[in-house]
Amino acid sequence: MATIDLNNLFDKGMELHSIANTAYPLTPTSLKQYALKNENEIQKLLEKEFHAMNELSLYVHIPFCKTRCKFCEYVVVSGSEFDLKDEYTDAVLKEIDLYSRIINNDKYIAGFDIGGGTPTELGFRRIEKIVNKLSKTFSLRSEQVWSIETTPFNAISKFDELKDIYNLGFHRISMGIQTVNQELLKKMDREGNAHLYQKAVDAIRKAGYTQFNIDLMYGFKEQSIEDFKSTVEYTVSLAPEYITLYEMRYKLTQIAHDALDVTRAKVNSQYLVAYEILIQNGYMANYGKNTFSRIKNNHGTSDYLTSRVTKATPYIGLGAGAQSFGVNYLAYNQGAATKSISKYIKHANNGSFPIQDIYDLPEQEIMAKTISVMFYFGFIDLENFRKRFGKDFMQMFKDEIEYLKTWNLAEIKDDMFILTQNGVSHMSGVIPMFYSDRSKQELMNINAEKLLK
Repeated sequence: MATIDLNNLFDKGMELHSIANTAYPLTPTSLKQYALKNENEIQKLLEKEFHAMNELSLYVHIPFCKTRCKFCEYVVVSGSEFDLKDEYTDAVLKEIDLYSRIINNDKYIAGFDIGGGTPTELGFRRIEKIVNKLSKTFSLRSEQVWSIETTPFNAISKFDELKDIYNLGFHRISMGIQTVNQELLKKMDREGNAHLYQKAVDAIRKAGYTQFNIDLMYGFKEQSIEDFKSTVEYTVSLAPEYITLYEMRYKLTQIAHDALDVTRAKVNSQYLVAYEILIQNGYMANYGKNTFSRIKNNHGTSDYLTSRVTKATPYIGLGAGAQSFGVNYLAYNQGAATKSISKYIKHANNGSFPIQDIYDLPEQEIMAKTISVMFYFGFIDLENFRKRFGKDFMQMFKDEIEYLKTWNLAEIKDDMFILTQNGVSHMSGVIPMFYSDRSKQELMNINAEKLLK
């Protein structure tokens, strides 16, 4: 395969900034050459993988939402499938049973999250069933910070269940506000207003949560810098421990076509404004990191996500559309493509792993995904990279690192490879430097208008 000039690769990444980000691979079919289809081969791969793991994290996806927000890229169901909560819970329990047959319960569990969708839509009793089953199958630790998500409406309307969920062991909770711009909320089919948000925060605090995160989004076509500034300032007034800024990722959403009208300069300006406000108000993060924390020496993210980003800890995703990432494999459960839960439930009921796609990946692809995800924090811990791959990051990517340092896009400090402010502003050009050879060529051949139409 021909070597791609680093300048050209950087420029292409910047051109496709809504695609070249921390999400890897680039498209749903990018890794098809590594796919396994035979059930026996899949079983053998999973057994080999879990035998090689000393630790892992767990994620459970709950896909139920009253409505699907237009910016959502995840598996979310409403309408006719919204009432399949019992059937879905039973399917998750069966999936856990399948893993229990090939994983010893002596594995160190680094983190545990329940996300969605809206996990609190499932109801406390069903959540409790899942947690109890996981506790019998894996060694969940009480000192761990389990995390769960809610919406402002559910925080108020399901207050008693919110308390029960806290007492079950979930001491970190995340709530999405996204924006306070009423017109933008309406366009995205999302409910919300300042009165609702304040009542939700009061309910969360009353339920006992002292590790509370609020999610915000930026990079929308109709969202001005002033709009986002107002949203951040309002969120600071609610005084959560953590605030997470999500750059809009248009791929696989109902508004993918909007990506072509959003410039990198606008996105960078919105992040910079938010960063300055948050730092001035006592929140801490290195420039380029998505989550800001008021708690010293605390990343602000859940144990599950922190371990996944900083150490590349393998994780099992349970539930429809959930992603799993092992030592050498990547998998997506049924529903990832269809955004439906029916096939997931059917496969689990038939006693087979409800996997839609699974890939046995070469090291280049594993590294590319690992590094892409690590940039979620804006840095790569070089010692953790050595532990994960047994190789020296600086030697493996010598030319790419030299290129980035020359252009003041990255620096080395305290055994960390850190993006400079300039590097963060050009992150979409930086990340492809660490793609696999196959993925670099794929990126160079992508036509943005066709992909995002």
